[in-house]
Order: sequence, then C-alpha cells, then structure tokens
Amino acid sequence: MIEETSRSERALVGRQRELNILWSQFERTTAGRLQVTLVAGEPGIGKTRLLREVAERAEQTGALVLRGAASEAEGMPPFLPFLEALDSYIRTVSPEKLRAQAGPVAPILATILPELPRQLGKLAPSYPLPPEQARLRLYEAVGQFLSAIALSSPLLLLLDDLHWADAATLDLLCHVAQHQAVSRLYILGAYRSDELASHPALERSILNLTRNRQLLTLTLQSLHKGDIAELITHLLGVPPDQLLSHRLWRESEGNPFFLEELLRSWLENGVLTVSTGRASAGSSTPVSLPASINSLTRLRFARLPQEVLETLRPASILGRSFTGSLLAEVTGHDEELVEERLLTAVQAEIIRYHPPEKYTFSHDILRAYLYNEVTPARKRQLHSLIGHTLEARLDHEDPQLLAQLAFHFTHSGDRARGAMYSQLAAERAVRTAAPGEAIHHYHTALDLLHPQDQQRGTLWLALGEAALAAGAEHEAVQAFEAARSWWTNHLDAGAAARASYGLGRAWARLEEHAAAQEALEQALALSGKHPCAEQVQILVELSTQLAVSLGRQAAGMDFGRRALELAQQLGERRLEAMANRVVGNLLVRNNELSQGVPLLEHALTLALAADDPVEATECCSCLTMAYFWSGRIHRMKESLLQRIELAHRCQQPYQVRHLYAWLVGCAACLGNFAEAGQWLAQAEAAIVALTSPEPQAFLLQIRGILAAFHHDYEVAETHLEQAALLFRQMGPGILIWYLPILAWIQALLGKQQEALLHLQESEALLASQDPGTILAGNVAIYLAQTALLLADQERVASYTARLLPFQGLFLDWSVDRILGELFAFQAAWTDAQACLKRAEEMARREDLLPELAFIQVAQARLALARGGRGSVYQARELFEQARALFQDLGLDRQARAVQAQLEKISRRSSPHGTRPLPAGLSAREAEVLRFVVAGKSNRQIAEELVLSEKTVANHLARIFTKTGTDNRAAAAAFAIRSGIA
Repeated sequence: MIEETSRSERALVGRQRELNILWSQFERTTAGRLQVTLVAGEPGIGKTRLLREVAERAEQTGALVLRGAASEAEGMPPFLPFLEALDSYIRTVSPEKLRAQAGPVAPILATILPELPRQLGKLAPSYPLPPEQARLRLYEAVGQFLSAIALSSPLLLLLDDLHWADAATLDLLCHVAQHQAVSRLYILGAYRSDELASHPALERSILNLTRNRQLLTLTLQSLHKGDIAELITHLLGVPPDQLLSHRLWRESEGNPFFLEELLRSWLENGVLTVSTGRASAGSSTPVSLPASINSLTRLRFARLPQEVLETLRPASILGRSFTGSLLAEVTGHDEELVEERLLTAVQAEIIRYHPPEKYTFSHDILRAYLYNEVTPARKRQLHSLIGHTLEARLDHEDPQLLAQLAFHFTHSGDRARGAMYSQLAAERAVRTAAPGEAIHHYHTALDLLHPQDQQRGTLWLALGEAALAAGAEHEAVQAFEAARSWWTNHLDAGAAARASYGLGRAWARLEEHAAAQEALEQALALSGKHPCAEQVQILVELSTQLAVSLGRQAAGMDFGRRALELAQQLGERRLEAMANRVVGNLLVRNNELSQGVPLLEHALTLALAADDPVEATECCSCLTMAYFWSGRIHRMKESLLQRIELAHRCQQPYQVRHLYAWLVGCAACLGNFAEAGQWLAQAEAAIVALTSPEPQAFLLQIRGILAAFHHDYEVAETHLEQAALLFRQMGPGILIWYLPILAWIQALLGKQQEALLHLQESEALLASQDPGTILAGNVAIYLAQTALLLADQERVASYTARLLPFQGLFLDWSVDRILGELFAFQAAWTDAQACLKRAEEMARREDLLPELAFIQVAQARLALARGGRGSVYQARELFEQARALFQDLGLDRQARAVQAQLEKISRRSSPHGTRPLPAGLSAREAEVLRFVVAGKSNRQIAEELVLSEKTVANHLARIFTKTGTDNRAAAAAFAIRSGIA
C-alpha cells in the first residue's frame, strides 16, 4: 500500500529548485514589494502540490494564506478565484478587524462579496458610475482590501487553475498587481501550459504582466529518472529496484500524478511487490498497461464502492467544490449517510474536506471523469434537481448562486427558467463589473427564448450595453442593430430610439463618425416630440460628436443648446448639469470663456445639488482648465482639490492620476516651488503602478516645464523628449498639445535644426485644427516663442495674427506677454507696451509671480529696443526688479541670466562700471529701504513689491545687519546719509 507521507513531502521530490525560487519570491514580498509568480505545466505535473508546499511554509512563518481556484465547470461566476479566497477570509476574521480593513470601499466590495454585509451589517450604497469607471472602482477596492489585509502580516494569495479563469478574474489580477505594487502581497498562481493557446485572455494577461516586469513564470518539467526513484521511495516507504524505477519512469513520462495512479493500479493488481527493503515489479506484469491518465482514473474509481460512486457523480455536476448538505438534498439521501460516503472518498484522496462542510475534488481530472460518466438523461435530471434546490435558497445578491441557477436550468432543458436566470446572472455580472460574463449570459438567454418572445428586444439592448462596457464595439453594433430592428418591427419607437442611441455610441467608439452621427440623428427622430431625458442624452452625444469628433463647432453648439433648453424644460438637475457642462465646455474650448465659465459653474452647482458626484467631477474637470486658461490659478487649485475630494467620494482613485501633476503646475505658476515639489512626490505616487503611458507622459511634461522655470533647459529637453515618445504612441490628436513645447526648449538651447523640424511637424498638425479654438492658441503660443528665438520674421508676423484672438488668456504663459514680445520684434512699440501692461496687470492681480518676472524682463528688453531718453535707466530698473523677484522665488539660474543682462547694460553705458550700493546692499534691499524711508509698513511694502510679509521681514533683517542698525528709523537715516533715498 502507498505510504501515507504528507503532500508537502511529496512535493519536495524533484522540485527543490523550483520550491527555492518560489520561496525566495515570497521572502521578497515580506519586505513590502508585491510579487506575482505563475507556475505552468501539463496536467498532473505537480503545480498544485508545489503551491501547497509554499502555502504550508508561509503559514509556519505567520503569513496569511488565502486560496481560490477557477473551475472548468460551467456556471461559475466571474472573479471565482478571488471570491473563494476572500469569502473564506471574511467568514473567519472578526467584524472589527474586517470593518477596519474594508474601510470606505466596503459597499463596493459587497457587490461581489455578499458575505461582507452579513458580517458587517447594512452598508451604505455606493454611487453608480459609468461601466468603465465602475470596473476600475471595483478593481481598486479589491486591491486596497488585499493590501489592507497584508498590513498586519504578509499575504499569500493562491490562484489555482487559471487556465479556466474568466477574463474579469484575469483583468482584476493584472490591476491588483499593477496598482498595489508596494504591499506585502504575493500572488502565486498556476495554469496548464497546454491550455494557454486556447485562452487569449490568459495570454494577454501574462504578456501585460511580463511587459511591466511584474511576473515570474516558472514552467515545471517532467521529473528526471532519479527523481522518479526518490518519489517512489516516498510513496511506498521503500526504494524501487532499477527495473521498476525505469518502467515507471518510462510509462509515466515523468508525470507525478500519472506515476501515483500507476502505482495504485499495480499495487492492487499484484503487479508490484513490496518486500522489507525494496519494491519490484512481479512476474505477472500485464502485457497491456493503462495508456492514459483517463484509463488509470477509471481503474481508480472501480475500486470504490458503488454507493460512493453514485454519490460522487451528482457531486461532479455541482462543481469542483460543494457542500455535503446540498449534495444530500439533491440526491434525496440522509445527510449523515452522504457524509459517510464522502469520508470514504476523502480517504481515497478523491476529494478533500474543508470544515465545517465544504468538499473539493482533489484534482479536476477526477471531477471531469465522473461528470463525463453520467448519461445525458441523468445529467438533465440532476441539473433540474440542483436548480430547484438552489432556487429554494435564492439570494439575488449572491453572484455565485445566480450563475449556477442559470447553468443548471439551461442544462436541465427548462428553457424558461434557463433564460430567466441567465438574464438575471447577466444583469448581476454587469453590476459586478464583469461585462464579458454578462455577454455570455445574454447570448444564452437569447438562445433559449422563443424567436417571438417579447423579451428578445430588451435582451438585445442589454447585450449591446454590456458589449460597450466590455470594449466589444463590433458586437455592440450587431446587438443594437438587432434591437433597433426588433423594436421597429414591434412599433415601439421609444425602445428603437434607445437602440439607435446605443448604436451611435458604438460607432463613435469605432471612429466611424458619419455612421455615429446618422444613428444618433435617427435616435433623436425616433424619440418623438414629447420632451424626455433620453432626448437630452442624445442631444449631448450629438453635440460632442459633431463639435469634437467632426470639427463642426457651430452644428455641435446648436445641438448642445437644444439639450440645455430641453433639460431646463424638464427641470431635472442632473440633466441640466450635464447640458450646461457640455455647452459651457464647448464655449470655453472655442475661446468664449466669458460665456462658458458661468455655465460650467452653474453646472457644478446643479450636480452638487442633485448629489451626483460623478457629474460634479466632470464639471470640475472642465472648470479646472477654464480657470487655468483664464489665468485664475487660485480658483484652478480650489477646483483641483474639489476634484480630488469628489474622486475619493466616488471611490475613483484612478481619476486623480493627473490632478496632483496639475497641482504642481498651479504651485509653479504662483511661485511656490517648495509646494510644487511636495505635489510632485504625490503625483509620482499616484501613477507609479498605472499601465497606461499617458499619465507618465503628462507628468514628464510637467517636469519639463518645471525645469524650464528654473532655466534648466537641458533637463527640460530630456523630460520633454521622453514625453513626446510616449505621446506619439497615442496619436496626433494628443501629440499636437505637447510637441510644440519641445520645439521651444530646443530653440532656447540653440538647437535650431531640431527646433525647426519639430516646429514644422507641429504646424502640419495644427493645419487640421480650427484656428479659433483654445487648442490652436495653446499650440501657437509655443510656436510663436520658437519663431522669435529663430528670428523668423514671416512666422513671427503669422503667429502674432494667430494669437490676437486669445488676448487676456493664460495658455501656459500669458498670451499678452508673448504678444508684447512679438510686437517688439516687429518694432510695433505701442502695441508691445500695451500688451505687456495688460500682462503685468493680470500677473499682479492673480499672483503669477514667475510670470511677472518674465514680463519685467520683456518690458526691459522693450525699453532697450525702443531706445530714447531714460530707456537704459528704465531697463536697468526693470531688470533689477526681475532679478530680485527671481531670487525671492528661488529661481537662481533665472536670476543669474538677468544679472548677465544687467552687466551687459553696465558695460555699454559705463566702461568703468557702476558704483556699487553702500554696505553691500542688493538692489532689492535698497528698494525695500527706500519704502522704509517713505514710511511704508511691511504689509504695504509687500503689496508694492508683490512679496510676502515674511520675505519683506527677511530683507529688513539683512539690511539691519549690513548697515549696523537695529531699527527702521536708524536704517532710514543710513539710507538718507548714503544717498539711497
């Protein structure tokens, strides 16, 4: 008889190297860095045993181990491996600890983990979100929950049989790996390598994890001949002779599962003889040996009592895991009797027991064999029995139960119940952010329904929405077209309108804008003459499609205004907020900010009043940019902080991926560079685990502009080149916003050829844009500065005309300042002076201190270029003010660049140089001292010089030290004696 050694002991045989690798990965996790390892190999090669050995070792070190597995059995819900793992944890941990770990995301987790509210009590509902945002929110919630669990002790998450995992499970796995990179979580999974080619979702997940350098794949090979002898020794308790070892190695082909089954068969058939010191093959070895695992499995089950087999066959239809009480109810036997029979199967290692009443087949090969042994008629009968038994326990909040009901009734021949529960399972899958599974269930329901069943149109519509959520746009098109045809034939114009609206959105995602427009216009026509919410949504979609995708601003605005009028007529705050936002955003982007911003602010007020944080977030998003382009940076910062608060309220941490980067920009525009550095650290943390290149590219862009503030153009160029490479991957519609900045930096570095090439490419991209939009202005402001540095007179004149419609705006820089420099280049002195004066007024009004310093430099250069009496003195004064302001802001390299301008003026105006200020005072300190003489307070001086009172106080302290005085009166007297004032 086979020796009852522990499974962990068996797993060690021939697998010590692999075990050491896995253990090393686990130990790296304990240091706080998530690891993912997938063990691959053929069926029976030892994947599950290896995972079990790692789990046992981890538990011995105090780590927490959570286990889950996918199943080949149909009717399994989405996220099954995660559901099994987390459900077992939720049932065992204390409610207090569970509440702390789940935290604010508990309501989101409850959508897939119904056991959570049973343990914690009633939870507040989470806010509804569009499908894609809901999916990300759920994934974030699961990731946060796992990381919270791992805080108290390292967490090992075992996910077995991933070759049967649904797409939603694999997407969640990738998301957790990428977004919880800094956690004590080790994800250890296994899959059959021979199933990989037929599972594109698993292939894609492995590719993504590998590309992000987050995955170690360990492929198990067949055992060597020496390993086989060692394994036989462990199993039998004695070593095999050379002949037996060779024959078993040859017949099993090094597969441990196959080897074990061969040993069982040979022992029971008397083929194998075990003596005191050795095992050997007897003389009665059959000529024909079992040729496959399936054959060996048949022999193994033949050794079980018939009543045990009769109990296990229905169990195989329940799934890989089942409860004894449910099996007893299905078979109609006494529960105690069923448990006795199951105990026999446990002793034969066919199934494993997990207290208090859960059983699991020890290998899915065994379950699949039993399932295939049941006749079709008996299967239908058992599926029906199981379905009705589960129906009596129905809980619509249990995602596993609905999926099982759909499966069992579908296979029982009960088409009506199969269709009904398939539809319910589909709806549940949509709510739990598993649209791929929903598509499967909707197709099943449609297949089961009679061709004239009245539910078909509703199912086609729902299928289309699920396909859109899953990113299966072509399938969405087919579903919505079928729905539109169905409802048109059944004379339901409202439902046909909804189908056509969905069709329009599907075509839009496929970039088929003409088809999208046609479908949306048909939806509008079908929606009837009576005002309704659907009409507002259609008009909003049409407005966006025409204005943004087709570049037809006027037509898009017409539809937007119609949406706004209709929303106001209906009096629904949510619809009014949406319509105000769309019209306001189009006005803003069309450079009509004075009209657009009030609409956006009203939209935000309406959204907050309607308690719709999702719409409020969209409104804040539009307002953020509107405030920025208006130069209202303080308001922009307030809007960004509100967006962060709303994102957390909706449990949408993914939405903050750009917000901290924009806060860096806000702080820089206001001259708060220490604060900018703090926001930069948060910006990096917010995107560290994201897979999309866009947030990383945007942050590189912000870094580049931040370096430009500091006159560090070489560093700026490095960041901007890296960003441009990433933006190119996203297409010209994104690249056009950012490539001109690289051209400008290269021109500042004197790289004329590179700057000219990027300038020309940017101009080609700009040619397809409406010249009156904010986008066109944002591009033109950088191309204009590049043209100035290249001294390209023709382009300077052209960009002057292009920028005139944007006077008064702040498109990364003051448009009026750039216009002033352009006019100065063309010797249009009056226009230049007027533009720079407007720019100065905005900078002082909005506290744009770095911009004010750049304006002062531009004013100084204008004075020098214009010439005339007092121009040199005026230029020197302006340069000194700019230098002092740069110094106060900590922009030392900019200050040194201005100092070089001052020295150049000094050399030109006085060959012997200028007389230095007494006592080593700086120009800024002398300026402060003159205000002291005039009797100004610190606050008044701060307002005059656009400084903080603290900075003024610091200047005074240095003045007292340098002049040997200790109060304002004495310092004022020194200034008068020295001729400073």
